[in-house]
Amino acid sequence: MRLYGHILRIQRQIKPTKKSIVAGLLSIAGITIGSAIYAAGFGIFILPNHIAPGGFIGIAVILQYYFPLLQIGTMIIIMNVPLLIIGLKRLGWHFLFGTIVGTLLSSVFIDLFAPYLPQLQTDAILAAIYGGFLMGAGIGIIFRSFGSTGGSDLLGQIIYDFTGLPFGQAMMLIDVAVIILAGVVFRNINISLYSIIAEIISNKTIDIVQSGLTFSKAVYIITQKPDKIKEVILNEIKRGVTEITAMGGYTGEIKKMLLIVVPHTQVSKIKKVVSEADPESFVIVAELSEVIGSGFKSIKERI
Repeated sequence: MRLYGHILRIQRQIKPTKKSIVAGLLSIAGITIGSAIYAAGFGIFILPNHIAPGGFIGIAVILQYYFPLLQIGTMIIIMNVPLLIIGLKRLGWHFLFGTIVGTLLSSVFIDLFAPYLPQLQTDAILAAIYGGFLMGAGIGIIFRSFGSTGGSDLLGQIIYDFTGLPFGQAMMLIDVAVIILAGVVFRNINISLYSIIAEIISNKTIDIVQSGLTFSKAVYIITQKPDKIKEVILNEIKRGVTEITAMGGYTGEIKKMLLIVVPHTQVSKIKKVVSEADPESFVIVAELSEVIGSGFKSIKERI
């Protein structure tokens, strides 16, 4: 009886809730939309102009040059299968679920859309820009939906797991190798150059889709007159201030450091306030990729 009760408790713990089911469906919907945009960008702009962005999709473009009857999406799935098996053993089903869904959908859509999409053989630079933008937008949506398209993302994770080589470095090495190989195979260095443009545009678009277009700055002020500066910022500029105790590394002198996060339009006001209150203060203005919290975007907006 005790064993039966224990089993029931375990079943209740693993039983999916309504909230988790809705979240899972929204995730799959997001991965589907992202995969469709990704496939469209590739089919319309990248493939017709023989641009080979990094990763497995670039390898598939190169292979199709030698084996025209092979479909791009099918080759991507085949290349991902051993990685998914290895990843499943080392990283677990829960971690890989979004990757499996994203890999399958994006690859199937590439082959499914191929006969119906217009293939624009246009200026290669324009193709790299627009193709990279659409592919990056699609991948960004997939990432925000907790999925991925496998390929170098998954390979980079597995390489890190086996060797400890940082994930970013592993991905960069894979992508660079594929892009150089494309230039050699197509006997055209311009292909590699256009592929680099597509890759840069794609990566930047991924960042924008995930983090949004943000123009916020972090202002660090090390000053001997924190109260005067703080008062003006709180009462006139209407921004929050975090006060941090700092110590000079050389002098050992204790000072106050103020941290303020503001839109870029208010940075000049902050600098004016500081210059008037304490001309001897030390000011650092830093670019921020994303700001979440009171006075900016809510965390729910960015999930």
